Amino acid sequence: MKSELDDIPCMDGETEATRILEMCEGRLIDAMGVLERQFNTLHNRAQVLFSFCGIVITVTGFSGRLIAGTNTLAQILIVAGLAVVIGCAFYIYHSVMTLRWTTQRLDTSNEVTVLRVIRRRNLKTACYKRGGYVLFIGIILYGAAIAIMLLNPVPLDVPSR
Repeated sequence: MKSELDDIPCMDGETEATRILEMCEGRLIDAMGVLERQFNTLHNRAQVLFSFCGIVITVTGFSGRLIAGTNTLAQILIVAGLAVVIGCAFYIYHSVMTLRWTTQRLDTSNEVTVLRVIRRRNLKTACYKRGGYVLFIGIILYGAAIAIMLLNPVPLDVPSR
């Protein structure tokens, strides 16, 4: 699936570092502020993915037995979907949400410092994208299990209120 934005080429890290420093009139503290806001955006979006993972886990806790009770395929799909979602949560935590302070990347050259932070941001962004795709694979598996349950209604053996 290609976005129309994919046709717009991105700057390489060196060019971006130079442009950010030019935009900030050479002030490293301002350049780091620009990058810090980008990290905040990335971490906020990763937290949204965590929320999706939490929803899947919570729904499984309440309805997992009912969904898995439909048939063997539904059992396989719900367990596989849950495993993928939990694996995704770990991957996002390990690759995107890890803390490393930007001051640990300081160098005597402002350009090298900004470039180091940009490279870390780009790596975390790529991990975020991969994690999002994997999460949606898990949700698709999970959704397929729910669809099987809905297509095969059976009387419930639970007391109704």
